[in-house]
Amino acid sequence: MKRNKLKLVLFVLFLSFVSTAFAVYPNLFYLPKKTKLKTGTYFGLQSGRFYALEYGWELQRKTREDLVHSNTTAVHHGLNASFDFSRLNPILGYDIGFWSRTGNFDLTYGLSAAVRTDLKQLRFGVCPSVGIKVWQLHVQTGMYVLAPFYALDNTTFNSNTFFISARFLVVKHKKTKGAN
Repeated sequence: MKRNKLKLVLFVLFLSFVSTAFAVYPNLFYLPKKTKLKTGTYFGLQSGRFYALEYGWELQRKTREDLVHSNTTAVHHGLNASFDFSRLNPILGYDIGFWSRTGNFDLTYGLSAAVRTDLKQLRFGVCPSVGIKVWQLHVQTGMYVLAPFYALDNTTFNSNTFFISARFLVVKHKKTKGAN
């Protein structure tokens, strides 16, 4: 008799835990129906104090495909080149980072690590960005925070601080996983 009561109490506790979990976190046990992976190269133009050409690679992962709720996450890395006409020298850079979007009509939010050089010195920094992605065109704006800071150290080269860029992804590989 005691065993049956213990089993009944444990079963009721289990049911209350599961119902509470679904009430608080409705997507707790939800598996995405579809996941799309897209990879390819991107070409871009960045405009700030200087114009910079961009070339790189990007991997995008998109889950939960429906009209309003789909999540896209991407990682990217690429090179960029610009020319500082005031000092007559090139500025070369490398960026690596990620961005994420939580819906089809939402903004993208990203963070990148950046390296810039004028072939004499190096500057390292980070770049938070926000943007809009439509089809394969990604327009974003952000701010590079590079050390040493040009305003405090006039002996170093200048680079874009605030910028707007447009990148176009040329998809080379596309893979879909999950149910239709």
